Order: sequence, then structure tokens, then C-alpha cells
Amino acid sequence: MKTIISLILIISSIGFFVYFTKPRLEELKLNRVEVQKLNEAQGNAKKLKSKIDSLLKDKSSISEADNDKMMRMLPNNVENVKLIIDFDNMLQDLVAQKGTADLYRNSGDSSGGSISIENPKITQTNAVIDGTFDSSQLGVADFSFNVSLTYADFIDFIKRIETSTRIFEIESITFSSPTNVTGTDPSEIVYNFSIALKTYWLKSK
Repeated sequence: MKTIISLILIISSIGFFVYFTKPRLEELKLNRVEVQKLNEAQGNAKKLKSKIDSLLKDKSSISEADNDKMMRMLPNNVENVKLIIDFDNMLQDLVAQKGTADLYRNSGDSSGGSISIENPKITQTNAVIDGTFDSSQLGVADFSFNVSLTYADFIDFIKRIETSTRIFEIESITFSSPTNVTGTDPSEIVYNFSIALKTYWLKSK
């Protein structure tokens, strides 16, 4: 009799474990895994917040003047009209500083005594960049124009482009000389230059 009762108790214990205890253990394991995932997510969130706080601190440490320089270096749009005006101003400032404005006024290459770039053309293109940088964030524009300058002034003009705050890449330069330069001082010969360059801007998300 005792043996039968013991057997019944053992079978009942096994059945209780199979139908009640085991499912609870499996559920407990799943809950532990979920808790571990939540802890990892919380840890990542803390790291992200720390990174954001660090970036915001770095941003706040940038002076207004430096921020303005960065905006000029990589503006948030191509600024077609402003780009052309900036190059015109660059030319006029150059000839004013060098005192060669009268040379171009007398040559007939400029109207109204004001030198400027000619036939400006700006077209948007796709960025092609090696590495891990997301090129979809970068806007690219091909900028081409003609300008009539002496060789010395042209070299100074190129130097101004190279040292400009805004990023430019000169793609090509071609030139043509006037047909009749007999008796002209070589330093006063005005050549027609065609320049093609690239510039960039940062696209807003």
C-alpha cells in the first residue's frame, strides 16, 4: 500500500513539474533574456546621451565667427547667385588693389568700367567619394565661367580662389590670346581664360 502511495506521489510530482513548474521556468528564462536586452538598450541609451551631450558641448564651444567660417566653407545650399556675385567682387577687389582697373576699362573687355566673370554656368552633379562618407549628404555643383585678365592678374585670381574660405576644386583651365598684340607690353596683354571648377554644400536632412 505504501509503495502504491509513493508511486502516486512520484507520478503526481512529475506531472506537476511537467505541466506547471517547467512552463514557469521557461517563462522565467525568457523574462531574464528580455531583461538583459532591456539593460543593454538602457546602457546604449546612456552612451548615446553622453555622446550627444559631448557633441552639444563641443558645438557650444564654437565661436560665432568660426561657425560663420564653417557655413561659408560648406553652406547648406549651392547659392548660385551669391556664388557669381562673390566671384565678381573677388575680381573687382583684385584689380582695385593692383591698380589695373584702367587697363581693362581701356581694353574694352568690360562694360561700364567694371570687370566681371562672363558666361557663368552652374549645374548640380552627384558626389563621388571614396570611403565610408555618405555622399547623399553632400551637394556638388560644376561652376564654369570666362574671365579676361592679364597673366599676372589671373595668377593672383587663382590664388584667391585657392585661399577662399569656401571649398573649390579647379577642374580645368583653358585660354586664348588676342590676335593683334604687336607693340603691346607683354604685362598688359589681356587673355581670355575659361575656368571650370567644383564647389560643395551640405544637404539638409
